[in-house]
Amino acid sequence: MNTIPDISKRTFWDVDISENDLKNSYEWVITRVFDRGTLAEVLMIINYYGFDFVKRILQTTTDNLPNHTILLARAIFKLNYTDFKCSEKKPFVLYY
Repeated sequence: MNTIPDISKRTFWDVDISENDLKNSYEWVITRVFDRGTLAEVLMIINYYGFDFVKRILQTTTDNLPNHTILLARAIFKLNYTDFKCSEKKPFVLYY
């Protein structure tokens, strides 16, 4: 793992994130940053955990990821919607 990312209070508005949370709650941290973080924060998280690790976590989480989170992950990791385990429970709906 690399330098601890400087994540804004806007992304973690409801909790005080610590280095311990980053190590132990990685799935929650990754999905939260992809859901609510800035692009710079997403890139910091990828740098911190590693490209392949973040990709695997997003693909295998059973949490319902919002559509915008899946679209961002698809663009960054060059994945299909069906590559995400959460797609088995929830159909993808694209709103214009």
